[in-house]
Amino acid sequence: MTTENDEDTTIRLVFRKRRETKRTILFDEELGEQAWSDKDVAVGPLYVQKQAVEMMGNPEVIDVIIQPHKEG
Repeated sequence: MTTENDEDTTIRLVFRKRRETKRTILFDEELGEQAWSDKDVAVGPLYVQKQAVEMMGNPEVIDVIIQPHKEG
């Protein structure tokens, strides 16, 4: 899903937990309504540190927002 306004485009992605490694959790990007590349995904697999996931309450599904950085 994208939301466009006057200054930027925001990409909102959903990732579902696939498996754990020693120090990380591997999340897979779920396909949405829009293809972001020729592989349909914008990011692909995402590794997140276990400590960070634990701080969020160990969710099975996470949202990731990508947007241009605004200077200043």
